[in-house]
Amino acid sequence: MNVLFDFDGVLFDSSWEVTVIIILTYMKAFPDSKISLHQSTLKTSEILRHLNRYDPNYAFRIVQKQNKKLNNCIKKLRTYCIDVDDFFIVSSLIDQNYPNLENLTYKVINHKFYYSYKNDLIQKRRRDLDLFIDSFYESRKYIKEANREFWLLLTPPYENQIKFFTQICQKHEVGILSTKQKYAILSILQYYGINIDPNKVFAKENKFIDKGKKIKEIMNLWAARDNELHFVDDLLENLLKVKSCLPNVSLYMASWGYNNYYHRLIAKKSGIKIIDTLAIFT
Repeated sequence: MNVLFDFDGVLFDSSWEVTVIIILTYMKAFPDSKISLHQSTLKTSEILRHLNRYDPNYAFRIVQKQNKKLNNCIKKLRTYCIDVDDFFIVSSLIDQNYPNLENLTYKVINHKFYYSYKNDLIQKRRRDLDLFIDSFYESRKYIKEANREFWLLLTPPYENQIKFFTQICQKHEVGILSTKQKYAILSILQYYGINIDPNKVFAKENKFIDKGKKIKEIMNLWAARDNELHFVDDLLENLLKVKSCLPNVSLYMASWGYNNYYHRLIAKKSGIKIIDTLAIFT
């Protein structure tokens, strides 16, 4: 069996990493934003500016306590985030409503609204988008280098799923396909003692990864036919892209990841299986 797994939202929960990176990115790139002005009143701001001075567990406790509402909102809207440009869209929505985020419900931020808002915002704020993307990656690098243990705490594994993942790796041809930066994935896997050939981690190194096109490359590399490949992701758009390119690939949506009822319903109607565990591959 040939199985490809997404990383964020399938194997690991990176919602806190994204939350902290967005806070830090806004503090650096958009100091007059609502997010930045509010964060300046919190201990979080001091901690993130001087990460190397703080015990990682203490720092994480404070950040969690002071930003729980923000994290919950990011997790909710993460279902639309395919790549870093979407984090700009999501954070812009949040900034408009920050710190009172009660209005950002699924009824307000639905599929149609999100993509209309995204197209409009990118046209109006292209320079801000470019600045956000550069700052986002710089912030991740800064956090990792300033306090590696703190950075690792921000991306915990889905423990039950990781247990099954390690079993699957022993039985089948397994790879990871993600739009996350490859160095970050390899660092996290190494920290948790998950041994996988780096050449089987297909992730962002320079350019954006279109998962539909990338799977075609992987099939050629593995000498596999599309009806022999299984792919697990948590995001609807990724799964639909693969389906449009390779309709015979077996597709699965991880219900524990970043998706909502509406997206799971569309996935199911599109012939994508909704799964509650990776145990089905063991």
